[in-house]
Amino acid sequence: MPGKTQTVMNGNGGDKSYAGACIDVDTNSFLLFGPENRYSEIPALRLFLGKYKIYPSTIECQTDDDGLYFHTTTILNYIHEEFGHDLGKDCITQKYNRKIKKNYNSGRLIDLGNGVMIDFIESYLDNEVQNPNKLKPDHPENYFLICEQIKIYHLPNQEPLAESLDSKIKEMTVFSSKSCTLQMVCRNSCGFYLSAIKIKKPLITDLALHYGRKFVNVHDKILKNLNTKDSKGIVLLHGIPGSGKTHYIRYLIQEVQDKTLIYVPPDMAKEISSPQFLPFLMEWQNAILIIEDAENIIKDRSETSTPSQAVANLLNLSDGLLGDAMHQQIIATFNCDLTIIDPALLRKGRLIANYEFNKLDIESSKILSDKLGYGTEQITEPMTLAEIYNQGTTEENELEN
Repeated sequence: MPGKTQTVMNGNGGDKSYAGACIDVDTNSFLLFGPENRYSEIPALRLFLGKYKIYPSTIECQTDDDGLYFHTTTILNYIHEEFGHDLGKDCITQKYNRKIKKNYNSGRLIDLGNGVMIDFIESYLDNEVQNPNKLKPDHPENYFLICEQIKIYHLPNQEPLAESLDSKIKEMTVFSSKSCTLQMVCRNSCGFYLSAIKIKKPLITDLALHYGRKFVNVHDKILKNLNTKDSKGIVLLHGIPGSGKTHYIRYLIQEVQDKTLIYVPPDMAKEISSPQFLPFLMEWQNAILIIEDAENIIKDRSETSTPSQAVANLLNLSDGLLGDAMHQQIIATFNCDLTIIDPALLRKGRLIANYEFNKLDIESSKILSDKLGYGTEQITEPMTLAEIYNQGTTEENELEN
């Protein structure tokens, strides 16, 4: 690692060429350059100013995905081993966790003694994480000490070291199992009602890796439309079982903001044709309707002797007078061939997106399999996401449609 053995004593050696150098400023005035100290926070910038007498350059460590968080303990072990740093000399704040009945280090400032300080801002314990890098938990029951924000303060001549540290820190992450609330449609003797269920965000850090590069633009279009207020339309997601339709929906709904998500389970899908269903839906304007296994309610009306009222209701909701009034959007998944669904659902202006999920090609399957820790030896043909995720198990696939 570049520059890791370089030692810098207090001050900057009198080099006035640094933009942040304030050689002739007294200490009290110099500390005013730092922000006011807040209760329970380590005044990292002020401590750097006080020790090195120079306003530092800064790197804010960030990941490529909002769900990826830094694992504090793994990073600390790396710094200890790589630099011979004594962790007992760090500035630390602690908090108490009622679930594990122990204190934990919520804040930490490390001074490497060479013009580099590392500030761990608000670490916390979380046991709802996915661990693709197979890092060691901090406590029983899979608790990890994670941090969303790390800052590296450094003297200008230590920029190579700071950038190298930033790159290394990004490898030591866990994936937060964020969850959102779906409102599931239920029915009793009094009529329809909604019951809340929690859905965790799946481990998808790269959509192109899971569904191919072409799908990224489709996802962007879907998400933009779903996040638009007072919009309408329908999203059709279809393909072979195990290709990742439900897996994608679990991911997609975590990105939707400020809208009620209404889930219609397969056994309730036929209720869309019920006379009582549309009045019930009218209570939930600007909502998104998610219908799984929708084959039986989207079939071509011209091909059946008794056309389904469900299709008419879907058409009205997605681009009719009801759609104009209620501003609801629909996501429907199905496994049947696209040719047997009602063509009116595919009409321009009504259709937000229509995408067919399929197996990943051999090369893409190998890349994803290796990323998940399964290696590539078993990949000899195109595979579905379910097949890739559940290699080496005979149990029922955990990854659904």
